[in-house]
Amino acid sequence: MDGMGDTVTTLAVLARVTSWRIMHLILGIESSCDETAAAVVGDGHHVLGEVVRSQAADFAAWGGVVPELAARGHIQHLPQVIAEALDQAQCQGHDLSAIAVTSYPGLMGSLLCGVTAAKMCAARWNIPLIAVDHIQAHLCAAHLSQASITYPAIGLVASGGHSHFYHLTGPSQSRLLGGTIDDAAGEAFDKAAAILNLEYPGGPAIDRLAATGDHTALRLPRSLLHSGDLRLSFAGLKTALLYQMRGPQGKDPLTASAAEIAHAAASFQAAVVEVLVRKLLQAAASHTCQQLIIGGGVACNSGLRRALQEACDKHQLALALPEPRHCADNAAMIAALGYHHWQAGHYAEPTLSPLPTTAVGPRRHATPASPGT
Repeated sequence: MDGMGDTVTTLAVLARVTSWRIMHLILGIESSCDETAAAVVGDGHHVLGEVVRSQAADFAAWGGVVPELAARGHIQHLPQVIAEALDQAQCQGHDLSAIAVTSYPGLMGSLLCGVTAAKMCAARWNIPLIAVDHIQAHLCAAHLSQASITYPAIGLVASGGHSHFYHLTGPSQSRLLGGTIDDAAGEAFDKAAAILNLEYPGGPAIDRLAATGDHTALRLPRSLLHSGDLRLSFAGLKTALLYQMRGPQGKDPLTASAAEIAHAAASFQAAVVEVLVRKLLQAAASHTCQQLIIGGGVACNSGLRRALQEACDKHQLALALPEPRHCADNAAMIAALGYHHWQAGHYAEPTLSPLPTTAVGPRRHATPASPGT
């Protein structure tokens, strides 16, 4: 019996190895903020190995990310994370077609850690290096769980640092349509959570409480909802929340009851969700697109996911929404987008340097070299 079990296990391993040997494997590395991640993805959508080390718990006491400490964490975790991802995928460096790494945007020190590691691995294994835009990668994350995505499409990236709309003509071709003029949606959630004395990160905390609160309890503004364009603004929303919690007597928001906090969380979440969904539908209508693609950490929010699905069902739109684990920062999305750049021959120079700001579309790359496999 034991011999039979060993045989079955061996056959399963052989089948897995055989399957990925006919695919092009990309190793993705992500270190733009406080997640240290690596993943091996085959043909742009088969996740064969994936590891994420988050430092969010380490920064809870600070109420946000401390850039220098985040960079130190990346230095500590990157070698092990890369090794674990390769081990999960049951492959080695020479089996890879390329290495894709987040090179922009993000915290400069954090980006530098990932880019340096990727350059070293690419040189060691003699395979192409690919620079990936972190924001574009969020829009490619849906390909990891949904095979049928059509283009052109309208994309929304809503995260802690970005809330923008894009017109997409392919997995790696995008044009910025509009977005926030002040706070990003994720940043607004964090600041609202701080007002309500909730833990960091604020998005998940507000999402949990909103499920038990009354979303009509507070009258909060929907800034720029009727502006006629795709601008977003959340700075005034969090200020309005603060004044509502203080009330006319100017009380300390920290003295609010559990029910009041739940109602505030639900009201705040409803305001953010309504603006994002309404603007997204506006973008789809003005560009006659039937496909919506969502990405970014805020896309984990259950209220937003539910509202998006209801809106798409009502307006007969197709919705591509990543699994929650691929909405947050991860390396699988980096590898997925890297695969499309690899196909197009968009390789980076060995002297690649990170940039703290973003660009729409791939950066200027080196002359295509021969793929490693």
